[in-house]
Amino acid sequence: MKKLYFPLIFILLCWLINGYGQNFEKGFSFYLPADDTTTQKFLPQFTDSPIQADEFVTTTGDGHFGIKGRRVRFWGVNLAADGAFPVKSKAGFIAGRMRKMGINLVRFHHMDNPWSSQSLFEWGQDTRHLNPVTLDRFEYLIQALKSNGIYANINLHCSRTVKASDGIIDADSLLDFGKGVNLFDPDLIILQKEYARQLLTHVNPYTGLALVGDPVMTMVEIVNENSLYRMWREDMLKSFGDGGKLTRHHSKLLDTLWSEFLVNKYGNTTTLRSVWNAQLDSSRYINQIADGGFETLPLEGHWELEMHNSANGLMTLVGDVWEGERCARVTVLQPGDESWYLQWKQSALTISMDSIYIITFVARADANREVGLAIQKNSSPWTYYAGKNFTLSTEWQEYQFAFRAPETCVGDTRLSFNLGVSTGSYWFDNVSFGNNIIIGLTASESLEDQSVRRTGYNECLQFSNQRVRDISQFYIELQNRFFDEMATFLKDELGVRVPITGTNWNVGIGDLVTQSRLDYLDNHAYWDHPQFPNTPWSSTDWKINNTSMLTSESGGTISSLFGGVPVLGKPFTVSEYNHPFPNRFQSEGVLMAAAYAGFHDIDALILFDYNSGSADDWESDFISSYFSIHRNTVIMALLPACARAFRKGYIRPAEEMLTIGYSPDNILLAPKNDGGSWTGYFPIAQNLALKHALRIETFEALQWVNPVEFDPSFPVSTDTDELTWDYDLFTVKTPKFIGLSGWLHDYTNYTVGDLELLGAGNVATLTWISLEDRPLNISRKSMITVSTRIQNQNMIWDDIFTFHNNWGQAPTEIAPVIVYVELNVNADSLYVFPLDSVGAERGLPQVVFHQENGRFRILLDQTQTPTVWFGIEAFGDLIEENWVKSNLVPHEFGLQRIYPNPFNSQTVIEFLLPSEKQATLSIYDLNGRRVYSLQKRLNSGSHRFIWEGRDSTGEMVASGVYFVRLAWDNREFTGKCLFLR
Repeated sequence: MKKLYFPLIFILLCWLINGYGQNFEKGFSFYLPADDTTTQKFLPQFTDSPIQADEFVTTTGDGHFGIKGRRVRFWGVNLAADGAFPVKSKAGFIAGRMRKMGINLVRFHHMDNPWSSQSLFEWGQDTRHLNPVTLDRFEYLIQALKSNGIYANINLHCSRTVKASDGIIDADSLLDFGKGVNLFDPDLIILQKEYARQLLTHVNPYTGLALVGDPVMTMVEIVNENSLYRMWREDMLKSFGDGGKLTRHHSKLLDTLWSEFLVNKYGNTTTLRSVWNAQLDSSRYINQIADGGFETLPLEGHWELEMHNSANGLMTLVGDVWEGERCARVTVLQPGDESWYLQWKQSALTISMDSIYIITFVARADANREVGLAIQKNSSPWTYYAGKNFTLSTEWQEYQFAFRAPETCVGDTRLSFNLGVSTGSYWFDNVSFGNNIIIGLTASESLEDQSVRRTGYNECLQFSNQRVRDISQFYIELQNRFFDEMATFLKDELGVRVPITGTNWNVGIGDLVTQSRLDYLDNHAYWDHPQFPNTPWSSTDWKINNTSMLTSESGGTISSLFGGVPVLGKPFTVSEYNHPFPNRFQSEGVLMAAAYAGFHDIDALILFDYNSGSADDWESDFISSYFSIHRNTVIMALLPACARAFRKGYIRPAEEMLTIGYSPDNILLAPKNDGGSWTGYFPIAQNLALKHALRIETFEALQWVNPVEFDPSFPVSTDTDELTWDYDLFTVKTPKFIGLSGWLHDYTNYTVGDLELLGAGNVATLTWISLEDRPLNISRKSMITVSTRIQNQNMIWDDIFTFHNNWGQAPTEIAPVIVYVELNVNADSLYVFPLDSVGAERGLPQVVFHQENGRFRILLDQTQTPTVWFGIEAFGDLIEENWVKSNLVPHEFGLQRIYPNPFNSQTVIEFLLPSEKQATLSIYDLNGRRVYSLQKRLNSGSHRFIWEGRDSTGEMVASGVYFVRLAWDNREFTGKCLFLR
């Protein structure tokens, strides 16, 4: 529990040093050398054994990755675009440094990019011939990774942008790297196979092996973040002219495939109509909008223009209509910062829980403009029910939107058009809101003339269940066909031996049912991903929320990553994860991801990314992107400890695994139940992942049964009780690994396993890990990491959401923090070594003796000791198997212990006397010269003498071995100690 008796002067000092603003002062530089491959005493050590010829990665019977029958976990990073092709002179130290930091897997990403000359395709040429220069660099790096025991995850299609010279129709018009269309266009599929053959069967001159026969390749990803189902959900599977992302050619191709699907299933229109139109709901539609055609009533009678802050506008009836004599025009005279600052609304509507409603309207604008439609409660607490954004053009067009009411709200439901972000005029006609009339096959649709329309995802509430089942099945089977074909080609024709996945960033169970057919499943997540209001991927026009994931009551990325996504019997990986720079809480991401990855017993956690910015510059002490971590010390500093904890299984898997059986209707009727979550539709509460492990057992359950209801309230702990998420603090409590992240300054005398946080100065992440694969309280060596915030020097924020293009310059700076901890270690004394930027001991250690309670209090003050790493070494007979052997005569009395030993500032000499007599304590060097002597009449009992390594004159003695002799009652006892200056 929180206690506030910690000294006020300490808290005040921490506040003065750190402050709580976005910018910070008195930052310190802690550059982690890009070429550092050294092994250090107080950093976790990872094997540098090369990958052997028989060490192929396979899937095991219990659903994990294995090598030669033993389980293996991967802690990885991405090398993206230019970063995948480092100059050959740097490949060795890049691989060596990765190995040192605990990385044993690299995901090669965007090697097929079109934006850089550093691509596997030659700049300005077609995309059917590999670039020999970058291919050579890539294969040289593969050799360096293999020599360091680091495996490779190979992505095939990421960002390849085909050209007319590749022989592809409408190549110049394909958006988003051809995603979506390359899952069903046969010409694009042929090119993907060709590229896979070129890349995977080319013999690497540095290893003598092609990737298909080289155990360094651990897994293959067919396409990155590529889903027809997601495009359908986002209403993008239609032609450009209809507001989608398809060329006319590809829209017609999908229409043809859809007609073929229906013909194969139903044969003719008569059969199709009988199935789709069976038991239709013929309830009478009642439009609740008063005078939605604007022909009979004045606007002010039922319509209201609600304006906030400085937003201003006017509404009027005009004659430029869609139909009839009049329509409504709303003109925004003064916009606001948010669209809801100006709302045109009608607010006496009624909804009933679980009923389906449809909104239709006809509209245009004086330019292409976005309008937001929102349905919400019209009084406190202003509950939001549903909504959608529409892009209006200068031509009249009809729009519609359907939703399922989440609750009943009688006479107090608002329909509003949010218009407040820009000046301009909007025209509306034929606005309606009412209960939905379910549609099957319309009278104008026919199989024979291929006129049955592909139903939009957001339209599905308007259509019969069987029509929705069929369109869902169509897109799912189309994806199945592509991934089955590619996986068969890779394995049977190319000879790929390692696990294959289809894609990632899956949207709900509609995607998962397809991906479960592959060898393993993969997922992506980011907390506080940068937003780009106007220019995608701009380094100047961007903003972030700058919030901590700890404040997310839904469970943030943890719920979306693990909540009902992994499949029983299949390995599960997260191949992209980050809390991107410059989020001030980003250090929490490494600890939380590692901890929950261990709890959910997943097989690979891969951070995005390591470097994507340059093939040549790996050394500059400057953060130039949102995602690259290789120059981000607050992230990199946490890698060794978190990698060791994850790879060695220090976080226990869940005690209880909940299995989930999804039914076919859960999948096929998902569009009718989808609440619009970013992660897609899941019948279960995904935040169950904060407490339990979950695995999908089947997609063919006869009936969906929710395994358990869960409504977490903070704090929430895993069922192992090792991970606890509070609203402002996350903790990991295991025997060998302890972690804390969050508002540490709000917690004093807070115990997490064998560590008690006595006080701290600011938001920070702290880890403490055993370096001996034994519990911390009996470990002779351990390491503490303290990570806070980082920025480039002279970065200029204009608020807490962006600094636009003011990225500053080198070097980077870390916000210092003061942390005061108490450790429970069964030792006589501890050495606390500040470590330098390669992890070596820097200067003399702080010698710490235990308190009366047998614990050790350590002040970690980065304002005085600018480091992120502290090595802990324990001494004394109390450490199991750590007795310092000395030439002590085994008597019941005499010399007892000398600790710490060795020492560099002071050591304690303990001895026991049976009666009161004159005693002499002398210290001799190896030459027999007495350097110190103490004579004193002492009482019986235990005595302690502290020697500070000085002779009788007070001068410091030289480093070396010294003998301690106790003389008492004509008897002598001798021991020895090692003094290190």
